[in-house]
Order: sequence, then C-alpha cells, then structure tokens
Amino acid sequence: MEKTEYMTHVFFTKGEYMYLLKKYGDYELHKKMQELSLSKQKSLKRRYEIKSDYHAIISKGMQTVQPIRDKYLIEAMKQELKKVSYRNYFLFVMGINTGLRISDLLPLRVADVKDQTHIVIKETKTRKIKRFLINLELRNLIFEYTLNMHMNDYLFPSHKTDLPIKRVQAYKILSQAANNVGIKDFGTHSLRKTFGFWHYTMHKNVALLQDIFNHSSPDITLRYIGINQDIVDKSLEHFSL
Repeated sequence: MEKTEYMTHVFFTKGEYMYLLKKYGDYELHKKMQELSLSKQKSLKRRYEIKSDYHAIISKGMQTVQPIRDKYLIEAMKQELKKVSYRNYFLFVMGINTGLRISDLLPLRVADVKDQTHIVIKETKTRKIKRFLINLELRNLIFEYTLNMHMNDYLFPSHKTDLPIKRVQAYKILSQAANNVGIKDFGTHSLRKTFGFWHYTMHKNVALLQDIFNHSSPDITLRYIGINQDIVDKSLEHFSL
C-alpha cells in the first residue's frame, strides 16, 4: 500500500495516519512525528533501522506501560475481550498467565500448547530457548479453546487470513478493551508486567522472577514490574518535614 511522507523521512499509509490522529490528536501526533523525523535526520543508520514509522510511534507510546494491579480490573478486562472475541480473551489470559512477550505469543500454534505441560520456545528478543509451565487452569482453557482446531493452526489467527494477527493489531484490540474498562497506561507489555507483578506479590521472590524474565539484575526486574515505584510512593506517602 502506498505511503505518504507526512514529515521529513516519516511515512504512513492513509489508514495508519488516520488511526494515529484519532489515537493521539493533532498536537500530540505532530510532536511524535517531529521527534521521529529529527532522530532520522540525525542518524542515517536509524533511518534504515526503522522499518515502519507507524510501529515506531506506537512502540514509543508503549514504553511506559504499567501492570494491572487490580484483580477486579483483570476480570473486567477478560469480560470485555470475551464480548468481542474469544480469541482476544484467550490472548489476554495466555499473556498474563505465562509472562511471554507478545512477539512470542502471536506465532504460537496449537501443537505448541495442546496436551503440553510446558511451552518451549526460542525467544524472539534473546534467541534463547525458554521453557514456561502451563498451569492447570490454563491447560483446561487451552483444551477448550483448541477443541475444533488442527494441530498446525495458529492460536491467534486473523479473521481475514490463516496467519497470526500482527503485534499492532493485538495492541489495538487490547488497548481498546483496556480503555473501555478504565485501565490507564496500558500496552501489550502490560500482559507480561501483570504476570510479573502478581508473581512477585504472591511469592516475594525477585530472584526467581528475574530468572523467568532473563533480566540481568533484581533492580531491573522490580523496576520493570513497577514495584520500585510502588515502594518509592509508599515511602513518601507519610513523609513530611
């Protein structure tokens, strides 16, 4: 599809531009495009590294997302997604129960999870082999969800093709549902962060979670799941001089 240059070195299709305009508004989108344009003008390497300006702007907006800290909102999110599509509901439940990145969830096939106790994948980001336990409740849900699917089918197929939905589409689906139930600072990383937040809340074992996430230090893990900020906020709540 043909793309138009909306600012120096910043290209979108008409559909991409209209979606971004609706999402951010004219002023905020102009600011984001300006930042992207300046970074490309300063660095020829960056100009070639960015394959999609649309995805670059969406991804930048997803960097400060938070976990869902309220179980009532997790349940509300499930119900909101289920109203539209069981696939969308299943994607959310898989994400918050496995801690997998969205880039590792979307390519999964039925054979990767059906009748399995673990998901074994090569992580897209790290290229390392990881083994994730499928809890009993999730196993039952997988059985129900895949009942009439073939082993080679993708778990999260597009309604238009047999291929898995794209990350941008997953973001649109999940963020719309989050917006509808009043969840703020949400993005696709919120699924993984929600898994991490509640795992730490239940077990208080940062070393274990650090290993699951393959982080280089406990501080990175605590910061990633938003615990550091919670601790800081709590320490300042009654601090007064």
